[in-house]
Amino acid sequence: MDINALQTLLFVPATRPERFDKALASGADAIIIDLEDAVPAAEKEAAGKALSTWLDTQPSNSVLIRINPINSPWFKQDTQLCRSNAVAGIVVPKVEDANALAELASACEKPLLPFIESALALHRLNDIAAVSGVARFLFGKLDLALDLGMDYPQPAGEPLDESAFLYARSQLVVCSRVHGLAAPIDAIFTALYDAKGLTDYARQGMRLGFSGFLLIHPAQVKPAQKALTPTSAQISWAKHIIEAEAREKGGVVAVGGNMVDLPIVSRAKRIMELVPNLGK
Repeated sequence: MDINALQTLLFVPATRPERFDKALASGADAIIIDLEDAVPAAEKEAAGKALSTWLDTQPSNSVLIRINPINSPWFKQDTQLCRSNAVAGIVVPKVEDANALAELASACEKPLLPFIESALALHRLNDIAAVSGVARFLFGKLDLALDLGMDYPQPAGEPLDESAFLYARSQLVVCSRVHGLAAPIDAIFTALYDAKGLTDYARQGMRLGFSGFLLIHPAQVKPAQKALTPTSAQISWAKHIIEAEAREKGGVVAVGGNMVDLPIVSRAKRIMELVPNLGK
């Protein structure tokens, strides 16, 4: 599994082992078996033991595991579990302490995907990104909203407004770039069956520089994949840009009344790389 290339990551509760194989077959790039929020405290020990047995039957580097927080009573059990060859990477919730994260990286020697979901985590983002073993960030929007006392989520029926998270999202994207990490993974979309809403939401994240999404139901996989595919309008725009650049042999040109130079041409070529059959 190439952690840096993952775009659709599907959560599965560790208490539902009958769903593991179905999740693997959902079409998502990877599944995250969740030992944290999805598992009540009274069931965590049993869930860990059952998961350990299942992991023994799986190929190397086939799943991600979300462990319990570093300061929780179940952390030691979870880190032992993550030493399985089947575990490709560790999703670490509520990360705020770079030193503790570095200790985990040393103990497990697996790629780490820290969840950024508090004001303190954002404040310490550069320190967290600098920890050896950190592969990319995940955005924990709901916990951040709770930590900051934000008026979110809105009641059902109100328009989706993500503007309050613009600063946090941009911080994740910029910090990832500065530290040479893969682009971050955006937060979950809570509506399970709103395909259009999810596609629109995911495209908003992509405009900011996110390159993947956290999913909570198999029904979200196809809408997320649709968001990752260039639209017909984007493809048409890219073709016009590339054709104009070819005519002018690399010079600055105007297309549709807009200046086109190297960064815009590079963006057009990147779009066409996502549709190789159309780009030939």
